[in-house]
Amino acid sequence: MQRKSKNSVFDLSGISIIACDCLQAVMCIFIDLFFVSKILKSGSGDGISSQIISIGLFYVIYYIVLSGSYSVTGFALKKINKSLFVSLGSILLAGVVLLVYFLQNNLATFVPLIAAVYGLGFGLYSAGYNGLTAETISSKHQVKFFAVKKIMFQMVYIAFPISLGFLADIDFSIVTYIMFGVAALLVVFSFLIRPKKSYQQSFNVPKFTKYMWQNRKQNKALWLVYLQNFFRGASYDCFTTLITILVISNFGSNESLGMFQSIFTACSLLTMFFYLKFYRKKRCVAFIAPTVALVACTIVAILTATNQITIVLFYGVYVTLNVILMSISDSRRSGVVRVLSLHSHILESNALSEFSLGLGRILGSLFLIFAGLFDGMTGGGTIFLKIALGVVVLMYACYGLSLIWLEKTLIKQDEEFRKAHLEENIVKTED
Repeated sequence: MQRKSKNSVFDLSGISIIACDCLQAVMCIFIDLFFVSKILKSGSGDGISSQIISIGLFYVIYYIVLSGSYSVTGFALKKINKSLFVSLGSILLAGVVLLVYFLQNNLATFVPLIAAVYGLGFGLYSAGYNGLTAETISSKHQVKFFAVKKIMFQMVYIAFPISLGFLADIDFSIVTYIMFGVAALLVVFSFLIRPKKSYQQSFNVPKFTKYMWQNRKQNKALWLVYLQNFFRGASYDCFTTLITILVISNFGSNESLGMFQSIFTACSLLTMFFYLKFYRKKRCVAFIAPTVALVACTIVAILTATNQITIVLFYGVYVTLNVILMSISDSRRSGVVRVLSLHSHILESNALSEFSLGLGRILGSLFLIFAGLFDGMTGGGTIFLKIALGVVVLMYACYGLSLIWLEKTLIKQDEEFRKAHLEENIVKTED
């Protein structure tokens, strides 16, 4: 019994990884929902195009700093305890909350400053967290662990959006105090993570990229991880912002925004339990393709008639089903580099994943900026915002296709490995 507990994927380190993920989700809820909401509400009655430009600018700066921070931290991660990066990032995220609190009446002016601090804080946090996760969770347990982690993550999105939205409408300072407590807990849990294996790690991204290119056939699965990260960044994060804009524009309150997020996240738990029960590699298309198709259909409904019914329909389908794609994507980002026995290059692979994700996110944010600019030039309508939504759904379709391609590549590699292993056993038997 003692040996089983020691080898369990859900030991203190595994639980601490999940706790950190859930706590940083609370910070992201605060920024991605209520910070964006405050910007939208800060404008005049002349349309929302200027606020959309501010939101797009915020995310462009945030994603540039976030991606760039991997270049700076990668060299230090080889030598310094990765938990320190998680803790320092958590403190900076608490600083973002403080900035939003003191500047809440003049947020649009300080968008670049808030975005830069947020990008640096989340960059430091993510660099340490992803490194700890890759060293702690074995590839054997990737699918189960990340599915359970996603379920806990979704539970946070049930409890906190509606409660924080209610509190934000009553007294924004209460939300600030809660965020400081969350940041303190993040620091505590980060130091409870103990990697099971310590690898001699390098950080030379150009050299690693050259190696990957020269051996692209053998490392095809990892290239596909970076490709699906790009399309994920260009769609998922932009969708989240577009949802916030649409809900606040049509419903008008933080409480409504939080209520919808909580209700639909509760529905997504059923999706995750279904996924956990029936997932097999060879059945991945049966999960991915319907998700992409249904989300695309609800986008068409919004483009045809933008009203409260179509917005709620899209919100519900997207939040309820998209967790499957995210769970598969997260597990592959951490697992494929180890499946290919590239353990010493975890830091470089995380950096390339973040760069590709960041490029997609920047592209998605530019869609928002251009939509705001063109809508402002044409009288403050939302026609270009709808066009941006249409482009983003194409990126989302590519995200789904790249995930299917990745899963099929991994299946093929498994079959080739088993075949080679079987032939090896036959040779040994004949000898």
